Amino acid sequence: MNISYKLISSLSFEKAHDLFNRGFEGYIMPMNLSLDTFVGRFGNDGLSPALSVVAYDGADPIGFVLQGIREVDGQKISWNGGTGIIPEYRGRGLGYPLMEEAEKRLNECDVSIATLEALSENKPAISLYEKCGYKIEDELLFLRSNGVVNSQLPSLDGYEMIRIPSAQAIGSDLFPGIVPWQTDVSGTPKIGGEAVLITKNGAVQAACLIRKKSVFGNEAEGITLFQVKENGNEDAFNKLLAHALEYDQPITRTTYNFLKGDGRVVSSLVSNGFENTPVSQVFMTKTF
Repeated sequence: MNISYKLISSLSFEKAHDLFNRGFEGYIMPMNLSLDTFVGRFGNDGLSPALSVVAYDGADPIGFVLQGIREVDGQKISWNGGTGIIPEYRGRGLGYPLMEEAEKRLNECDVSIATLEALSENKPAISLYEKCGYKIEDELLFLRSNGVVNSQLPSLDGYEMIRIPSAQAIGSDLFPGIVPWQTDVSGTPKIGGEAVLITKNGAVQAACLIRKKSVFGNEAEGITLFQVKENGNEDAFNKLLAHALEYDQPITRTTYNFLKGDGRVVSSLVSNGFENTPVSQVFMTKTF
């Protein structure tokens, strides 16, 4: 083999797209994206052609790492938006040097913390990332609930609900900064994100980040929950979830890359009809 590395911009969109799909071929959850969806990820998910690396064997592209950077509280945080090697080159020890090469791009940009997600079942990938210095921070859950949970929402009893576009939460302390990339408050405005707060005497008791799927004039079809930040006031976050997730409506509710944390919020969701799906991931970080 004659392995070299270049930026993904060395490929046409079409060839990069083909490499991406081949890199995930045969995986536990194969990703077979359309060309438009693949290209859209660079804008929608904040991936950067100037940071994303392709491995070549001679003139043939054989693997890749897609990466992006955003700034959070004065720190540069990176995300690995996909690592793949085409099937015929797997098992040859190419993953570690490919990750090393990708990390060089992050170091050049003074990244403080690198983040990624990996499927919980993909033990070889998790092992590779641990070898590269990443550690598992938390489990990420994809829960699901259908239908009416309670026919009547709980009384607020002195609490107040506030709803704001998620863009207005950027730069605030409503939500933590080191979270799975696509659940961060800075990314959710692109997909119609909304921050819902429950307050008492002007103080925020809990907040959640959601996206509602709906058409103006019609009832909501579904709600996705990305984050919950709470201060231990169980009564408050239970009321928040009931109202924000519209427990009184016959809709589908899901969580996306939802941090398990100490389990309090997850227990509340499960007690209100949420169930595990076959998908789960781990959230991993590396500090430079």
